[in-house]
Amino acid sequence: MRAEAEARFALAPPAANAHRPTPDLLHELQVHQIELEMQNDELRRDQLEIEKAHERLVDLYDFAPVGYVTLDPAGLITGANLTAAGLLGRARGSLVGRRFPGLVASRDADRWHLFFSKLVTHDERAACRVALTRGEESTFDAHLACERRSGDAGPQVRIVLTDVSEFAQVEQALHETKERLSYVLDGSNDGFWDWDIPLAAELADQGLALEVVREVRARLDDSAPLDRKAEATLLGNVVEALEDAQEGGKRIARIVKDLATFGRPGSKGAHVRVIDIVNGALRWLPPTIGQTASIQVENGGAPDITASPGQIEQVLVNMVTNAVQATPAGKRDTVIVRIGPGEPGMARLEVIDHGAGIETAALERIFEPFFTTRPTGAGRGTGLGLAISHAIVTAHGGTITARSDPAKGSTFRVELPAATAER
Repeated sequence: MRAEAEARFALAPPAANAHRPTPDLLHELQVHQIELEMQNDELRRDQLEIEKAHERLVDLYDFAPVGYVTLDPAGLITGANLTAAGLLGRARGSLVGRRFPGLVASRDADRWHLFFSKLVTHDERAACRVALTRGEESTFDAHLACERRSGDAGPQVRIVLTDVSEFAQVEQALHETKERLSYVLDGSNDGFWDWDIPLAAELADQGLALEVVREVRARLDDSAPLDRKAEATLLGNVVEALEDAQEGGKRIARIVKDLATFGRPGSKGAHVRVIDIVNGALRWLPPTIGQTASIQVENGGAPDITASPGQIEQVLVNMVTNAVQATPAGKRDTVIVRIGPGEPGMARLEVIDHGAGIETAALERIFEPFFTTRPTGAGRGTGLGLAISHAIVTAHGGTITARSDPAKGSTFRVELPAATAER
């Protein structure tokens, strides 16, 4: 900077002054003045960049898709973004200085107190779900991802606040449906249903999409050049994952609706093709099945049936899953799903495996609730899959049977009434 100041002074020396103390001293003062002006220009540029960066940070904070709240160790709110204020139904200014426990619904007040008391004593991350008040008249279910941090200004707790009310409503609907159908299983609903198949798929797709979007956002915030083609490809993956997640959500909603229908005696269901049920069920098999067996569909032209599709799909998922689990360790099987006409006026659906088979004594109990042929330990099932399948098929006016040879494998057969003009 000194050299540049000397160069500027040489280009534009000041006019002669008869009263200057000495030429050398005056030269030094004038060069130093130029240095100060240059430093001021650089500071102004830096300050402008800092202000711009601060504005970008404020925008990201205030308009983030989730709420951000900061608490002191006493539970007082020291900061909140606009999203949090909107979720809580209050002006942001009225939140600062307010006690966060006062925003927790009374039914969850004790649970929040215990959670916060433990969190505030350690630098760690933890999460909980509580009901928060929205304004003065309503509440909503919130997921709180919390982190306690120590800093120069003292410890603070940062909270990422997400509204999960819709998810809670789905959970409640599932719970109510399970209660409605618990009589089928002699009053027990422990281990009820394979909800995890479509739900896990949906959550995985959403997680993938969220991770990719975060990466793209980070690159957009960076000043480095962007590869537009690469970013477009990544966003295409996000769209695909979200579409799959949406299909998973529709699947869960349909299962809930079908189960609610099943819980009401006299429900007729819908006119459906058996092959459509098979194709729908195969999409929801656990991904691990492909590591043990391949699925072969043999379509012999089964007549249409009147049924709740999601329920019959679940029957098929249960039967195929059991068939694959019968495959001896280290071997690979081909499980056959065969459909066609059954007894007069019936449609037939069979699942055939070439696994270990079932002993005669066990075969007589295979449809009993909580009975399982699998050994104890991590691989042991709940013994409910086939019992639920039996209940569903019976409620549809059909039959489910099994035959097995320990040396050759097993065949599970479902027969359901064919649809008629009156049905």
